[in-house]
Amino acid sequence: MTQVGGDVIGARALILCGAPASLSAASVIVDVLVQAVTLFLFTLLGLATLAAIGRQAAVGQTVTVVTAVAIPALLGFYLAQRPIGQRFVKTILTRILGEREWLTFGAIDALFARLGSIYANRPGVLASVAIHIAVWLFDALEVWVILACMGTPASYPEALVIESLMQAIRAAAFAIPGALGAQEGGLIAICAIFGLPAQAAIAMSLIKRVPDFVFGAPSLLGWQVLEGRALLARDVPIQGYQGK
Repeated sequence: MTQVGGDVIGARALILCGAPASLSAASVIVDVLVQAVTLFLFTLLGLATLAAIGRQAAVGQTVTVVTAVAIPALLGFYLAQRPIGQRFVKTILTRILGEREWLTFGAIDALFARLGSIYANRPGVLASVAIHIAVWLFDALEVWVILACMGTPASYPEALVIESLMQAIRAAAFAIPGALGAQEGGLIAICAIFGLPAQAAIAMSLIKRVPDFVFGAPSLLGWQVLEGRALLARDVPIQGYQGK
């Protein structure tokens, strides 16, 4: 769902549940950064594992390229959420809106205040990082189980490589809803490194898409229920008004 607006829907759902808009937006922004950082670390772990098991000679160059691209991007995203980013946004709005900038500065200040309070809670941020990393590693275990059930067993390190590189491909294909096609093509190429057939890669991709429907569809339905309740709550006072 994330690739088709899941983060935006998540922020909207928080607002519908009563959370302030600034807090909802800030929490989603921080979570996106934590996801990106932990995925970067997970990808490096996968590449290091690939080099350790001697399956790829050009891993060093790949790590260099990934690091050179990812670190500046992640650092820039983080700095954009700090006071320097706040000043930059206000400067841009001032130039664009002129005397009307005061209409938006309040919301911007509230958002950056929330971001600052979240980052000030270092134990909470570190806990979020640890949870995300644990989920990435668990996803690798899922690949290991899938391959074992299909009769094409692989070791956990091999499953970790497959999962980490597949997730990196999905992240790179963020503009494609659900990374349709990109995930399948990437898995075929990655599995070929370990001598796994293309049909096994396609089958694994289809199996890994099952949770997208199992959890995604009810989540979308729940979001619409929340939207419906919010609309009814706004309509009730008007419909119940009798006048004098």
